[in-house]
Amino acid sequence: MNITSNKVNYNRFFSGKYNEKSKMQNKNSTIGELTDKLCEILYERAELEVPKNGKFSQVSVSYTIPDTQNKAKVAIISDPINPSNLRRVSVNSFRIGSDRMISTYIFKGTKQEVLDYISSPECNSQIIETALKLSDSVDKYYLENY
Repeated sequence: MNITSNKVNYNRFFSGKYNEKSKMQNKNSTIGELTDKLCEILYERAELEVPKNGKFSQVSVSYTIPDTQNKAKVAIISDPINPSNLRRVSVNSFRIGSDRMISTYIFKGTKQEVLDYISSPECNSQIIETALKLSDSVDKYYLENY
């Protein structure tokens, strides 16, 4: 086992070199480009941080949805019903600066099934569709209540 390699990868993600905010906040970026980059980062992090079995802390990546005041977050979490080997992929949307979040699960499977799903084109389109729907729900809530 090469510990140096894992430490280098771990530090690469948390040292700011791959800071999602700086990499993903380009004004000219489209939601498709943002989601492609998000899936790449999430895949790399999931390979390192998601175990095959057992509970773990969620692995997530977020970005600002263009032309809104909302953020989208995609997370991999251990399944609350069967945490021994199942993982879930969730999409969340929330207003920047608030604590109200709307979320839904889009996939459930083993670690390898989740990695395969994240690298598929189906995942990108599902994330985009879900994030936009959830963002619209957040906007609707704030229009009606504030």
